[in-house]
Amino acid sequence: MSLSPHIPVLPEEVIQLLSLNDSSSSPKWFLDGTAGEGGHSRLILERFPDCNLILVDRDAVMLERAKANLPENKQVFPYNLNFSEIDREVLDGIGCPGLDGILVDLGVSLFHFLHSGRGFTFKQEEPLDMRLEPRIGVRTAADIVNTSSVLDLKKIFWDYGEERWALKIANNIIEVRRKKKFETNLDLAELVKGSIPRKLWPKEAHPATKVFQALRIEVNAELEHAEKGIRSLSSLLNPGGVMACISFHSLEDRIVKWTYRDLKDQDHFSILTKKPILPTDEEIRSNRASRSAKLRGLKRILPIESIE
Repeated sequence: MSLSPHIPVLPEEVIQLLSLNDSSSSPKWFLDGTAGEGGHSRLILERFPDCNLILVDRDAVMLERAKANLPENKQVFPYNLNFSEIDREVLDGIGCPGLDGILVDLGVSLFHFLHSGRGFTFKQEEPLDMRLEPRIGVRTAADIVNTSSVLDLKKIFWDYGEERWALKIANNIIEVRRKKKFETNLDLAELVKGSIPRKLWPKEAHPATKVFQALRIEVNAELEHAEKGIRSLSSLLNPGGVMACISFHSLEDRIVKWTYRDLKDQDHFSILTKKPILPTDEEIRSNRASRSAKLRGLKRILPIESIE
């Protein structure tokens, strides 16, 4: 599959934040915990040409795409892992004493919606899968829709999608699956459309957007990995090192904000962003994928050995 141009969100803001590292020497080790198409990684390598870059993505397809978009002569260490799985053992294996900068972009790549064939989209019929790690035998979205109770479905749609029609949609799913199991993304999308009154459909989004978001989060345990990953990666920062996190909906942003606050309360970190950094109107006009992005920064202020 040919590689398409990729525009990273908040590009200047991310680099400015990572440049706030105040270590005594030039930053040497960066980690891009959600490599995606490699857009942010390329910017990091351009800004810090002598650095080593640890490139991480839970999706092997995305990791290969990121590698293909980066210069071959750079010190890049790719890992097909969830960023929450990066630990001291991984760093020791490549001789990394600690990280000077970390970027975690919690959004799902446009590639997944347009080209993955895993049912993230409404544009064409695909299997109702939604796994970001197909190699791992976790439940698919179809498994959840076809086997969960009405109360469990309601909880997923409400907790992870904030869908006000969660109970009605759940009840309709139970009724339909008695006759025929849900197999494709369009099977589910059509049911959701029929469950919400036409006059109450959102103006700028598909009526099933919140339900699909909720299922994707449930399938991939995205919120659990977000909190675990932020906490574990923060312990790998060198003194003066910076972590930058980009979120795309209120559930993610809340986790980033609360986890940062908890780390700050332990007196080991300082928060660099009192409020999230948002994309400019100009960026939103040129890249609509950035419209809901929020960027928050955290800095380590105590040595690693001071943390028990």
